Amino acid sequence: MNVSKAVNIADLRLQAKRRLPKVIFDLVDSASEDELVLAKNIERLRAHTLIARVLQGVPKREQATTLFGRPYSTFFGIAPMGMIGIVRKDIELSLAEAAHAAEVPMILSGASAHALEKVVPKAPGTVWSQLYAASDPKITEDLVRRAEAAGATALVWTVDLPVYSKNDRTIRNGLGIPATLSLGAKLESLLHPTWIKEYLTGEMAKMGHWECYVPKGSSSGEILKFYLSQKNSMQSWTEMETLRRLWKGPLIVKGILNGEDAMRAAELGADGIIVSNHGGYGLDRAPASIDMLPGIVAAVGSRLVVMFDGGVRRGSDAIIARCLGAQFVFVGRAALYGAAAGGMAGASRAIAVLKDEIDRTMGLIGCALNTSLGAHAVRRPAAPWLPAELPDLALEPARASRPGCVGHTIAGVGR
Repeated sequence: MNVSKAVNIADLRLQAKRRLPKVIFDLVDSASEDELVLAKNIERLRAHTLIARVLQGVPKREQATTLFGRPYSTFFGIAPMGMIGIVRKDIELSLAEAAHAAEVPMILSGASAHALEKVVPKAPGTVWSQLYAASDPKITEDLVRRAEAAGATALVWTVDLPVYSKNDRTIRNGLGIPATLSLGAKLESLLHPTWIKEYLTGEMAKMGHWECYVPKGSSSGEILKFYLSQKNSMQSWTEMETLRRLWKGPLIVKGILNGEDAMRAAELGADGIIVSNHGGYGLDRAPASIDMLPGIVAAVGSRLVVMFDGGVRRGSDAIIARCLGAQFVFVGRAALYGAAAGGMAGASRAIAVLKDEIDRTMGLIGCALNTSLGAHAVRRPAAPWLPAELPDLALEPARASRPGCVGHTIAGVGR
């Protein structure tokens, strides 16, 4: 694939689609159930408009920023994406190396094919470590210890997937666990020789990050089954206290869609949150991340760093999130399409495309500094399910909890 000819992220998506068997492309491109959230994330971002100011004199635009004391060339990075080893050999290494070259952060998934210890040396100072807390607390503690020892610069605790969601496309395609292909998928994959050649090595589906927790010589399937067995559906805010004690660097909670939860994270010592609905892989009746961002920003103020992901396919999408209060933005599929199509070169192309679009959009709206982007530059669309005026969640009166449901009160959250 000649990724250098890709004009935008949509082009990289088509190149990835041509390179991958249908069953594997659907793994990249799909989401849970009816994929409502996946579509909503994109549609709601596109429904926002930017208000241009003219005659502002913007011969140069500055998108570089500093986050948690580290300088980055722009205000977006690469989001964590789990179980993508089956997409392309060494794909996580490619993403990390591309991020490092572009001077942006990359969050390595807690369900990565390569162990953190192998990825960080390829991109020193660039890699953040995503944590899926295990049902065995000793494993959770060891995952945190390994992140520190490896040199990860931030810990990202993902909290919005307490149980596995249902992916209809994957089920229909017959993609098994471990990553085995049905007969039909095997026959179709023969039309994609570059991918099938890598797949036949047997290494692509390996859960390398979890290999140290199973007996030596365990197969890829055995490692994956052990990982799945450690899904912790009993997590609560008490785990945050433990993580804060164990991890001294920036601690980020990912998967926040509620102002009360954001405030609770701040109370317990989080340095940042990522407003996210898991890219559509979780609850399929969740709201679009962009619709929840302004209310969350209003609730927490400057108490922690508010970041965003969900549906970013254009540089202008990242600018809209920035205008609505996100201090940093993460992209998932946009980078993955590039890496799937062309490895490091493809991932680098995706980053370059988005940076170029950010630069052009800033010029077109008359903004020379990304720190000057704000609500004045964006017009929000109507959302029928949102009130005309979002309540100030920090001041909203307490409401009684319903039996069997987490209460929607500031004072009662997590108590």
